[in-house]
Amino acid sequence: MTPRVTLKTVAAAAGVSVSAVSLALRDNPRISEEKRAEIKRIAGELGYIYNRHAANLRTGTNDTVSVCVNDLRNPVFAEFVTSIEEALRESDRLVLLCNAHEEEEVQASFIRRMLEQGSNGLVLSPVAGTRAEALREVVGPQFPTVLMSRGLDDDSFDQVVNDDPLGLRLAVQALVELGHRKIAWIGGGQDTSTARRRFAGFEAGLREAGLPIDPTLVLPTAHTTLEAGRRAMIQILDAAPEVTGVLCFGDLLALGAVSACRERGLEVGRDISIIGHDDIEETAYFDPALSTVHVRKRMIGRTAAELLLQRIDAPFAPPVSRVIAPRLVFRGTTGPAP
Repeated sequence: MTPRVTLKTVAAAAGVSVSAVSLALRDNPRISEEKRAEIKRIAGELGYIYNRHAANLRTGTNDTVSVCVNDLRNPVFAEFVTSIEEALRESDRLVLLCNAHEEEEVQASFIRRMLEQGSNGLVLSPVAGTRAEALREVVGPQFPTVLMSRGLDDDSFDQVVNDDPLGLRLAVQALVELGHRKIAWIGGGQDTSTARRRFAGFEAGLREAGLPIDPTLVLPTAHTTLEAGRRAMIQILDAAPEVTGVLCFGDLLALGAVSACRERGLEVGRDISIIGHDDIEETAYFDPALSTVHVRKRMIGRTAAELLLQRIDAPFAPPVSRVIAPRLVFRGTTGPAP
């Protein structure tokens, strides 16, 4: 078995002390740039692997940060995580990632283990049902924590969220301007701040247009999947066949609704208009392409990462809240009211 290459091995090969090797591998300016490059070259040729964990223990520092999202099966969160990881990598941070599967215990367990591992901070998209006071009890009063996408009713946390009410108001306004008056809502349940904010935007849009909120046209769903959207659309068409416009909590629900309308012989974009929410990449490639509310996912993810780094550097600074405005994207699933 090949013996493990140590700092002592590299020092012997480079003709320097062990401490000089250690300083060079950490880019300490006490070692000249030319000598650092030579030591790093020799270390690489020998196959030396820098033990960052051991170094962190010696220095009392840690470059690890954590990201926990409620459900990575949702394509939206894959985009969030990508932009977070890119921003944190630029600052030479190592990212621990958890997919909580919308389960509070998975989220709580990860946070406990993250703290045990000495993570420097947390970007969290909370699972449904997360209570601010319970989260604060787990992470402590000063642990750097940024809430992303799903906020909590607690202004002691840094938060970066999409302007959900604005997006739905814009969508309602667009349908009204196209002549639609019977507008339905297919949405996630009310157990997340995102669902509540989006439904509030839907209600506000109807009120601004002088339209009543018809309970038969409002259908919450327990899930935000294609099949949930399909089933909800069938229920709405059975209860209110005169509906001409549909707004959906998410794009997957909207695509499921499109499928249901096709089953009923309706031409989406002509007989009925459907608008999704989030603008996941795939929506532009369906036929017809889905009209949707575009969430600036990469901006939200990067902003969350930047806020976390700022919070790590200034743990006692006042909490910061960022609300990112969405925009409406018109494609093939919307048209004038029939």
